[in-house]
Amino acid sequence: MEFILRFAFSNPDLDTTIVGTVNPAHLRSNVEMLERGPLPQDLYAEAKLRLAAAGSAPVAP
Repeated sequence: MEFILRFAFSNPDLDTTIVGTVNPAHLRSNVEMLERGPLPQDLYAEAKLRLAAAGSAPVAP
């Protein structure tokens, strides 16, 4: 979960990320993960490369 949250948080093209939960413990955990900041740039770049190689790349407008 931490990787996915921080990956989304690392994307400079996103202004808003909505993560919902009804469980206060999950909310605390998610906030703690995001307080660690974005992923390191090299890890973020590698994840994007792997997603693109798997056929999951953004479509240009």
